[in-house]
Amino acid sequence: MISQMKKIIFLGLKEEKESFIKRLQEVGVTHVDLPGDAVTSGEIARELQKVTEVRKFLTRLAEKQAKTAEQKKADYAQICAKREELSQKEIRLQTEISSLKKERANTEPWGDFNPDDIALLKSKGLDVRFYRIPRRTFLQLPVETVFYHATRETEGEVCFITFSAQPTELPGIREEKVPVKSLSAIDQEIREKEAEVKSIAEEYKAMTAQLSVLENAEAKLTDEFEYRKVLMNSVSELDDRVFVLTCWSPVSEDELIKLIGSGFTFTYVASDPEPGDKVPVLLRNSAPFDSGEDLVKIYSQPNYSDFDPSGIVLWWFVVFYGMIIGDVGYGLILLGLNVFLHIKIKSKSPLWIRFRRMNYFLGLSVVCFGIIGAGYFGMALAPDNPLLKMLLLDFGSIKGQNFVMLVSILMGMVHISLALAIKFFRTKDLPSLGWIIVMWSGFGVIQYANPIAKWVLVAGFTIIILFSSNHKNVIIRVLIGLNASLGFIQLFADILSYMRLFALGLATMYMCQTFNMLAQMAYDICPPYVGYVPAVIVLVLGHGINIVLGIMGGVVHGLRLNFLEWYRWCFEGDGLNFKPFKLVTLEKL
Repeated sequence: MISQMKKIIFLGLKEEKESFIKRLQEVGVTHVDLPGDAVTSGEIARELQKVTEVRKFLTRLAEKQAKTAEQKKADYAQICAKREELSQKEIRLQTEISSLKKERANTEPWGDFNPDDIALLKSKGLDVRFYRIPRRTFLQLPVETVFYHATRETEGEVCFITFSAQPTELPGIREEKVPVKSLSAIDQEIREKEAEVKSIAEEYKAMTAQLSVLENAEAKLTDEFEYRKVLMNSVSELDDRVFVLTCWSPVSEDELIKLIGSGFTFTYVASDPEPGDKVPVLLRNSAPFDSGEDLVKIYSQPNYSDFDPSGIVLWWFVVFYGMIIGDVGYGLILLGLNVFLHIKIKSKSPLWIRFRRMNYFLGLSVVCFGIIGAGYFGMALAPDNPLLKMLLLDFGSIKGQNFVMLVSILMGMVHISLALAIKFFRTKDLPSLGWIIVMWSGFGVIQYANPIAKWVLVAGFTIIILFSSNHKNVIIRVLIGLNASLGFIQLFADILSYMRLFALGLATMYMCQTFNMLAQMAYDICPPYVGYVPAVIVLVLGHGINIVLGIMGGVVHGLRLNFLEWYRWCFEGDGLNFKPFKLVTLEKL
């Protein structure tokens, strides 16, 4: 349900502006109307961004541990500064390690030696040179007259060192630089720097104990940022002697004034929303339907003049999801997984509670459609099995598949009819009623060749043609109506789109049967009892993949049928989310 809003304009003394806005934030029930190009405090925004980044970073590293009293005395600025210092040090160390590894890769072909020994040889008059050349070039060199030692030979290149009493150059060959460090020294440096990086990681881990400090600081900075934002964007009037503040409130003006309390000198004007107002939307649904709010917001928030589709979207999504997966075994696995997460995750977050509740609905839907579709991990049931008495959607025969296709189409027609009916009752849009008549009479003509349905179909198109426009000119009105009647193409396409329910459900069943068959083949080709091992592996991996694909298909296509095929006929969207001007720190207590 979309909460009714009141537009309240406050007019108060400049001297009380700061305290009044602070009190309004403490009350926390209003949405302050700010301009699109609202001015903000850059300094607080930068500080908030810094704290948020550090908090998110440490949250990813956090482990469950007791919080000590010492951490309450910590300063968030010191924590952020330490994080910045460690980050810079870590970046420098990683850069140095990368350079050392490159140096090691260049030095490795020459082996582990002490560069001082090379310098000693050169000081005694011995000419020592290092070369790295392609093998083809090496084979063509006149090296018989030069004493050399090959340190590494591969199919592609040769690394070698020449020794001579007189300076000797190989024609056309570029000399390599003598390594300045030995492999042992480089490896030692890498180990030392990696140990430093590891110690930084340990310091980060220790800093996670200070998360509560950062969370509190983030909450306070958020409150301060929002307060300053409202303060800086309030309008001044009468030579800056009074301020004007426009708010939207889901509570009555009398209740709001009572919450603000005495101690302020101000007046106000309360009114209902007017056409053209960008009214923030606050959705309020009871527990069985509030999970649908999160689904609706994935696509678009309804506007204030729209309707709240949360409950409808939720339950149709549950139905579509169940039909797409439709297997009792899979449904029980999904329910079991949700029970495990319910026990494991102790969070009291409203979002998690809504998500968990929706998963129970989805799992039960999969079980129910599995029962009426005789889906039990893709296993074929015996003809005398009592479970077949509940079979309504038979995916295993041509006749049954044709029936399921028809059911999918009928589900689409009911779904779209609901959208058109909502639009008709909300806006008195006669063409919406006409499309309902066209849809069902068209079904009667195509499916049953009913002669009465033909005349009803004509009546439906007549309504669409005559009432799609209010133009006074009859000819223009009819032309506009004829153009609108072409919407039957879109209607037909949308109805056929619901065939995906049948196709995806059939795919799930065939995948089940395929993995069962592969497991049986793996068992048959192995010795007795040994075959259980590969068979179980195939079953677990195969059905695991099928469950994941089923979840993906159920979510994507279950939502798609709501957001595209259904929304198209009744939903406007593009609403402004209600954002209460409140203290975040109070929620942290």
